[in-house]
Amino acid sequence: MRTFIVSATLVCAFLTASCSPRLIIVPTGAMQPTIKIGGYVVADKTAYSSGQAIKRFDIVIHKLPLQKESKRMGLDENTQFVFRVIGLGGEKVEVKKGQVFINDVLLDETFEKNSSDDNFGPLTVPDNEFFLMGDNRPESWDSRFWKPSTIKREDVLGKVVTIL
Repeated sequence: MRTFIVSATLVCAFLTASCSPRLIIVPTGAMQPTIKIGGYVVADKTAYSSGQAIKRFDIVIHKLPLQKESKRMGLDENTQFVFRVIGLGGEKVEVKKGQVFINDVLLDETFEKNSSDDNFGPLTVPDNEFFLMGDNRPESWDSRFWKPSTIKREDVLGKVVTIL
């Protein structure tokens, strides 16, 4: 009986720890000015598992398939990234002189960001995938540079719910 109680307690502790919000440090400036270098975010790793839709402008924690570039940067399959959702499945995304267009309409980005004057696309985002960008566009290694340029829904690990 004692073994059962100890085992049940350990299982409950594990489930509580794996389902609770996580405090994550952000070591780069890709999301400045929204998230400062060395800043912390609280991520809800269960937010999207309960059926909540991933929406445009959500800030998400995600992983990337390993690529030659990411390996050269010292990243591995456990590396987690923090970026903002810009394009949703089925949408055409294009960046012209730093301005983002979704289905040929200028995207109204109401959050503070560091603009760039780069170009990208057009790209149609596959269903159940997302196009992500950092808020610090000149310093962000995001969907504009990844191969493939989108991430799959299953690679989204959680939603940022608080920025500290």
